[in-house]
Amino acid sequence: MITVTIKVLGPLIKITGASTFTMDLVEGTTIWGLLEQAFEVYGEPMKAEVMNGAGTDLAPYYIILINGRNCMLMHYMDTPLKDGQVIHIMPPAAGG
Repeated sequence: MITVTIKVLGPLIKITGASTFTMDLVEGTTIWGLLEQAFEVYGEPMKAEVMNGAGTDLAPYYIILINGRNCMLMHYMDTPLKDGQVIHIMPPAAGG
């Protein structure tokens, strides 16, 4: 088993009830696996927020960072996770 820390922003804080939480995962779990497990815990509201309309990919405005590095620069959703990593699930930042 591995343990990762997940940090969320924006509407995901309301859905998860916290800005930071941990998840225990089977070794070799990928970003896909992490999201599937999170959707089991936090339900359809989280899935609808994070995934595209078809549920087949991240919504185009979300990014996932692994220890501060965009998963798109790795193996995207197939990136395997390791014990102790910090995962940020981030909606777009807006400002002016």
